[in-house]
Amino acid sequence: MKVLEPAPAVSIDVDFCAWLDDQASALRRLRPGALDWENLAEELEAMGRGEENALESHLTNLLIHLLKWRYQPNKRTGSWEATIENSRDHITQLLQRSPSLKCKIDDAFWRAYRYARREAGGQMGLTKREWERCLPVSCEWSLKTACDDDFWPDSSDSPIEN
Repeated sequence: MKVLEPAPAVSIDVDFCAWLDDQASALRRLRPGALDWENLAEELEAMGRGEENALESHLTNLLIHLLKWRYQPNKRTGSWEATIENSRDHITQLLQRSPSLKCKIDDAFWRAYRYARREAGGQMGLTKREWERCLPVSCEWSLKTACDDDFWPDSSDSPIEN
């Protein structure tokens, strides 16, 4: 008589990251001697962290370009527009592929802003002292606003004229 294995708790097609976590947990419970289950489980978890890192990277890229858009209006380019729109699309796609990332996105957004502020400052030709003075310490937009396809920061009171 064939023993049926229980189906995964989460389908890979529904939520990739949750599926990775579920599979890592299942591997740890089985522990057959022929496979390196512990390292296999760790690698699956690392793949999930890779998805989290990709989300943070796309958020960082979005915020870099929103900051430059806001604070250097005279240097706006089509490339910046494309980067902003592509970043938004990548974020949307990651969240659709792995809805479990939604519970981690707020923390990722605030970490991403910290990196984006520095990177945008550097790309804008500012010294550390200048970007710390000119760019807000906390993001001036909410996650929802930054990811909104219709949002383009106003620059009417931008203190930077580079």
